[in-house]
Amino acid sequence: MLVHWLVQNKIKQLALLSFLAITCITFFKNALELEDAEQAYYSQWLRWGYDDQPPLYTWLQYGVNQIFGVQKVSFAMLRGVIFSAILLSLADLSKRIISNRKKSELAVLLVVLLPVFVDFTFRRLSHTSLLCLSVIVTLISICRLLEKKTVLNYIILGCIFSIGVLSKYNYVLFLTALLGTAFFDKRLRKVVLNPKFLLTIGLSLLLLFPHFYWLVGADGYLNELKASIALKTESTEVVSTYVITPVFSLLLTLFKFKVILLGTIFLAFVFNKVSFKRFPKDWFTKLAFVQALVLLLFFIVMNVNKVEERWLLPLFLPFVILLVRTVSFKSVSKWHRYLSVIFICVIIAQTVRTPIEKIAEIPSDVHFGFEPLSNTLNTTFNEQNWILPNVTYGGNIRLLNP
Repeated sequence: MLVHWLVQNKIKQLALLSFLAITCITFFKNALELEDAEQAYYSQWLRWGYDDQPPLYTWLQYGVNQIFGVQKVSFAMLRGVIFSAILLSLADLSKRIISNRKKSELAVLLVVLLPVFVDFTFRRLSHTSLLCLSVIVTLISICRLLEKKTVLNYIILGCIFSIGVLSKYNYVLFLTALLGTAFFDKRLRKVVLNPKFLLTIGLSLLLLFPHFYWLVGADGYLNELKASIALKTESTEVVSTYVITPVFSLLLTLFKFKVILLGTIFLAFVFNKVSFKRFPKDWFTKLAFVQALVLLLFFIVMNVNKVEERWLLPLFLPFVILLVRTVSFKSVSKWHRYLSVIFICVIIAQTVRTPIEKIAEIPSDVHFGFEPLSNTLNTTFNEQNWILPNVTYGGNIRLLNP
């Protein structure tokens, strides 16, 4: 059964290979990276939220830890499952939008040309990875509703909405774009204006109520969330001159996000390996433009002066499919074959990167273990409470003292 499942297509093979690679990397690390250390610390408790982050990823990590224990491989396994699920779900979404199976798989293979995906998502991201998966699964659910507007499909969409918000708050920007697109697309409008959509809204609000009640409570977590957003985006209360800075910030980040992918397609066009078609006028294309507009307005209103590419990853990752739709490849089979090889090479490179850095004595946080500090705490301060300076220290010390 497993062999048959793997032989069916290349994406399933890459998903399994990615999971194994992500899991294997942990054996070369002496310490947890920032987000894994954060999860090692926070997954001590089941709470409705964790400071400036929603709780779903930590809940999942808590469950994994209960089964496999508090060890490095537990944190890598969850990230590996999510990374592999992103590849498989993106393949499913692409197949629903692009009828040609071979060409639809190119959308998945081309994400290897997004450095932020194959580096940060592969090695360290937590909430952002889960949000990528949530966004893609939401779009798959929309595809199902466009085909059959059943009560069950609307209930599933309501559950997915709540999962998305509980994954990462950025999901609200995607949800705003999705609902906004209904004003411009007749098919999507029929989904949103259907009376059954009230089931979706009601169920998602019901599932999200405990978390939002926690967020706006007296403990001040909402203020902490606002402060975190301002810090991460370098926002200020003073509006930038003629909104130039926020717009430039968005364009620059988008350029850095997709420069290798777009550069590759451009070179292929120059050498007559691809040609371009018009954008199809359907809901998916309109969603891409509305998403860009929503993000632009957010940057201007919030006066965003800087943001990391990984922050935009979940919002624009699915639209690699749109790029593939608008490109005619002279030989889909050759592109499929070459990109598959590149994908495998990148996965292998990411796997051996950590031990090579260690052998070559290239500085990296994961090579500096916390055993000396843990031994000191256990011998000299065994009878006292340990107060660590941040979650990186706290998570790594908990890893050594589960």
